[in-house]
Amino acid sequence: MLMKKICFYFALIISILLVINIADIIISDFNRLTEYGYGFLTGKVILLMLFCILAFLTRKHNNTSQNTF
Repeated sequence: MLMKKICFYFALIISILLVINIADIIISDFNRLTEYGYGFLTGKVILLMLFCILAFLTRKHNNTSQNTF
């Protein structure tokens, strides 16, 4: 349980940092990107997706199901 929580917060922090980094690249340097810059940006987006998936899979689940009938 503790390892799952650590993994979730690690993935969440890395995802937030990647969003900030991607936004900074798009806002300030998008016009100056070369083909290597586009590859770098694409790699950052792929990493962001992987860390978001990891955070989604390790999130806390509510196991209490309530019937509304």
